[in-house]
Amino acid sequence: MIAQTREPMPNQPLIEIQPAQVTRELKALFDPHMPTAIRCQAVLGGGNAGRIFVDDPHNPSIGYVWERDDGTLYQGGQKDPRKLLHLVATLRQDSLVALGFRDGDRVMEQFPPESDAGAECVELERPAGGSDLSAYMKLPQGFTVHRMGRELLEKSPRLDETLHRYGDLDRYLETGMDMCILRGDEFVCEAGADMEVDGVREVGVVTEHAYRGGRGFGTLVTAHLLQWCDELGCSTYWDCVRLNIGSLKIARKLGFRNERPYKLLAWFPPRGEIVIEKPDQVPAS
Repeated sequence: MIAQTREPMPNQPLIEIQPAQVTRELKALFDPHMPTAIRCQAVLGGGNAGRIFVDDPHNPSIGYVWERDDGTLYQGGQKDPRKLLHLVATLRQDSLVALGFRDGDRVMEQFPPESDAGAECVELERPAGGSDLSAYMKLPQGFTVHRMGRELLEKSPRLDETLHRYGDLDRYLETGMDMCILRGDEFVCEAGADMEVDGVREVGVVTEHAYRGGRGFGTLVTAHLLQWCDELGCSTYWDCVRLNIGSLKIARKLGFRNERPYKLLAWFPPRGEIVIEKPDQVPAS
């Protein structure tokens, strides 16, 4: 249920706060059914890196959350087109900003004009223990699977991406989960899970270029990560661009269901575009 909010004061400026200052009342402003809502809550909970803005930290009526890795901006509470326009203009000076919506959602009428790009996306979910993973537990000879701690994370070729999404390793080690497949000391692929939000974790996978091409490593490492989540009684969530057929194949093969489409509009920094390569948008198999 979305919290009832008071009327905001006209022209009241937004205040940026840290996750430690987030209240239950602020979290309740955000619709749990909006696209990628779990990611918004992961920022509010301090698991994922981002920025949090509110009109009044103690008695909020408006809240915004910007998630750094994918650039998605979430609105909570009262909708104020002027504040949204100002915030998008401010954030896009340095980074991509994206707004998600579903078909028929009137909130997009308040979006800033002239977006630079758009995408059709899909989100899926899998309950804990929701599918049989036994067919994906065996690895080819010469390959090993590992639950990643600090040593492996620091050696990973995806370390910069991990730091970008979570802010620092200590934060990720405290709240996240990561699996990898190695061939000797060489990284083949990784699958990671964000912090748990109401019993659910968002997962994603990336396979290194030399091991792509339908060889199945992305499926294998994700299956081992899901088994770990199952052991903890944790459900999982998947999100990707609809055109990323490889990502969707992995999700469907491993038991993700309840597909829900949504769309994104994006605004790039004014001087030159940026490209963020999401782990679950990298061709995998």
